[in-house]
Amino acid sequence: MRKVQFVAVFWTLALAIPFTALAISGAAYITDHLSTIATSIASFSRSTTAGGRGWVLEFSERWPEIAGMIIGQIVILAILYFARQANHVDEESLHKK
Repeated sequence: MRKVQFVAVFWTLALAIPFTALAISGAAYITDHLSTIATSIASFSRSTTAGGRGWVLEFSERWPEIAGMIIGQIVILAILYFARQANHVDEESLHKK
């Protein structure tokens, strides 16, 4: 039992210490270079969209289409779910007779 506790603590620390150091380093880097990162993201966004308008404008115009597709998929899945439930009930009633 003591070995299991030791192994659990060892692996927890072996994973936690490097990832904690990585998170602290990443937070410090982002804090120091946030303006450079934001500028490069904006320039990439402008250079990869039609007309150089940026991804935010493209997504803001397209979200109703995406919402409609997601709602449509949810409706289709709901119909399939209820149809299968009805089919399952019908099969059970046939087996009981």
